[in-house]
Amino acid sequence: MKNIKKRGLLSLFLSGVLLFGISCSKEEVIPEIELEEELVENSKTYIYDIFQDWYFWLDKLPELDPNTYSTNESLVGALMYDELDRWSFVTSLDAYRALFEQAQTKGFGVGMAVTPDQKLMVKFTYKQSPMGLAGVDRGWEFIEINDVPLQDIPDLGATFDTDSEVKFTFVTTENDTVSHSMTRTDYKMNTVLHWNVLAVGAKKVGYLVFESFLEPSLKELEDVFTDFQEEGIDELIVDLRYNGGGNLGIAFLLEELIGGSDIEKKLLGRIIYNENHTDDNVDFGTEGNELSVDVDRLFFITTGASASASEMVINGMFPFKEVVTIGTTTAGKPVGMSVFQSEEYDIALAPVTFKLLNANDQGDYFNGISADYEVVDDIYRGWGNPEEACLKAALDIIRGNDVIALKSMQLQPQGLPLKRGLQEITGAY
Repeated sequence: MKNIKKRGLLSLFLSGVLLFGISCSKEEVIPEIELEEELVENSKTYIYDIFQDWYFWLDKLPELDPNTYSTNESLVGALMYDELDRWSFVTSLDAYRALFEQAQTKGFGVGMAVTPDQKLMVKFTYKQSPMGLAGVDRGWEFIEINDVPLQDIPDLGATFDTDSEVKFTFVTTENDTVSHSMTRTDYKMNTVLHWNVLAVGAKKVGYLVFESFLEPSLKELEDVFTDFQEEGIDELIVDLRYNGGGNLGIAFLLEELIGGSDIEKKLLGRIIYNENHTDDNVDFGTEGNELSVDVDRLFFITTGASASASEMVINGMFPFKEVVTIGTTTAGKPVGMSVFQSEEYDIALAPVTFKLLNANDQGDYFNGISADYEVVDDIYRGWGNPEEACLKAALDIIRGNDVIALKSMQLQPQGLPLKRGLQEITGAY
């Protein structure tokens, strides 16, 4: 074991040594790298020079003239290694800082999915968003927008892309029909969508639904694991089904909290940069966390939307715990991005710059982390409902029963397509 950086998460997070943000598809991670000031001609050459120095796939970079591209976004798209890179992005400084430092974004605050029979369902809402404040919740079905039946709306995405008031009509999980009129606005995201403790025989089972790794997660996770400790949980289910990633410092915190004494004073993983920056490679570990819980095994609920920091947490636990994965295969993002901020050009640039390995040097899961038990995402039931298919499968295993659950991929709901950029990062309209 070499050069393990042992430090508590808070100092790690605040020191800037591993200060991470998140990736483009809401999916991940970003250490902030401080560059020496260099004279660059414009934002295009700034972007091009950073890619030439820091991009993880240096040998795949094309030779091009950055000034022939009309926008920063089109240049980044041309520089990306399409075979593996689906995440590098550039955005404005204000938009980046609002989302990643304050968990603030603009919209209605609702994640949605379309079922195979073409129903538009609510996957989740953020508490302080217009949808959350109206009481809209997981499992509700949209039936009309502005009094127009959904089947008569040609472009659903466009109906959410407005600053005018919109009337939404739903059927609730109680089979009531309700309408709410609202206007999209700025709101703060909550990264913990739900948590509770369930009694399963003589066991207490902690259940956490965690949606993003952002700075406000520090306080949210502290509240959750304080409760789990007080309850004395025996088993833990971590639901990452919609978690596209985020701040690696928060991912490291979650590893500390769920790894317990099994990971104390041990190597947890590695961050590996390109050949230009081997001196920046990092081995990281922990001396423990007073809020951690000790459980013998960990259950993770995943879907194809589980990516990046989520996958890092799951992969990081394989060397130390019995890990049970339920749902569907994860997105496959074993790499992360560093954020380069330029006040002069008002941009935050996040190219893929490193890959992540666990303590056994396992990584490169570009095809995703597979599910031990394939179970359909049961969006018809609310969070914490013990009959929800994925949660029920975990509880059945804890009871010692055979897992009998919805498995047909023909039943799997599909997320409503999102715009690339910050909307895709939040996973919500």
